[in-house]
This record gives sequence, structure tokens and C-alpha cells, in this order.
Amino acid sequence: MSRLALPNGDDHHEAAHKHLLDARVLLAQQRPDGAAYLSGYVVECALKSLYVLEMGQALQGHRFGALVNQVSAVATAAGAKSAKYFGAATTGVLGSAIGSWAPEMRYRAPSLALGDAQTWHNYAWDVFQETVHQMRLDGVL
Repeated sequence: MSRLALPNGDDHHEAAHKHLLDARVLLAQQRPDGAAYLSGYVVECALKSLYVLEMGQALQGHRFGALVNQVSAVATAAGAKSAKYFGAATTGVLGSAIGSWAPEMRYRAPSLALGDAQTWHNYAWDVFQETVHQMRLDGVL
């Protein structure tokens, strides 16, 4: 468990890492729907990690629009600890290909081509690198 684990056991940055690795395995097995689905959760968990870092409490919901707006509100405040991790990939989620992700996609199969799933995974990787990975390097986690 990390320093940012919540009392209920939720550990968003660990979940982001787990989903990133699982998505990579699914891509290698040419399972685009599962890979894309988990890539979306990487982004969700990374955003929630920033919120927990800043606020010390959970951020509810799955919709990227609401999550990005709520994280932006706290990460752009003066003196925000999370500001340095709220970079171009993370702030640009809504305008990216993965911006159309929703948890309901688990009910639609097949829905994405392998190339699209790879694009989503690449984006999730970028978000993970500028958030969770950088927080690890900085000793925040």
C-alpha cells in the first residue's frame, strides 16, 4: 500500500499501474476491447491519484469530463502539490482519442480495432508517465 491509499483500501495509483500492465498483455494477445477498456481506467485512476494527493480524499465518478474538471480545479490552485503532475497529456484527455472512453463500453463487443486500442493504450501510458510514474520518482508515493 502506498502513502496515498485511502482508508477503504482504494489505491488509485497502484490500480493505474495494474491496469496499464494488463492492457499491454491484452494488446499483445490482440484483445483490443479489453485493452482499451483498461487503458481508460489507467487514465481515471491517474486523475484520481492527483485528486487524492491534493485533497486527501476520494474523487467519485468515472466520466472524464467531470474528473478532469475537478482535478483541474485543485491542481491549478496556487501552491497545489499536484500541479507539476497535471501536464499536457493529462490536461488534454478530453480532446484525445481516449476521451470517448466510458465504463459502459464493457457491454459492447467488439467495439474497437486493434490500432485504436493501441492508440488509447499509448495515451494512457503518457498520462501514467506524467502522473503516477513521476510521483514515484519524486518520492510522493
